[in-house]
Amino acid sequence: MKTPEGHEKADVKKYLDTIGAYHFWPVPGGYGKQGVDCYAGVKGVFWAIEVKKDMKTLPTARQRMTLLEVESAGGRTVCGDAAHIIEALRVDGN
Repeated sequence: MKTPEGHEKADVKKYLDTIGAYHFWPVPGGYGKQGVDCYAGVKGVFWAIEVKKDMKTLPTARQRMTLLEVESAGGRTVCGDAAHIIEALRVDGN
């Protein structure tokens, strides 16, 4: 049984598959550097994606730090529910 956030993640995964994106969803094990839900290559652009069940849920401090590090390195980031994430990827020309 999927959690509400699990349903959002499934929608994002499906969209990334339909546009032919590479995407990696690491499973945290408590060791090493913390990250976000998904890292994706979308038409030559590196994305860090944090999926939330709704737009009211904010990323944790560690997630915010990861998103800022990706932005500082020239990547793009998005955090929110599936509809928001998909729209951000579409606006970016995908």
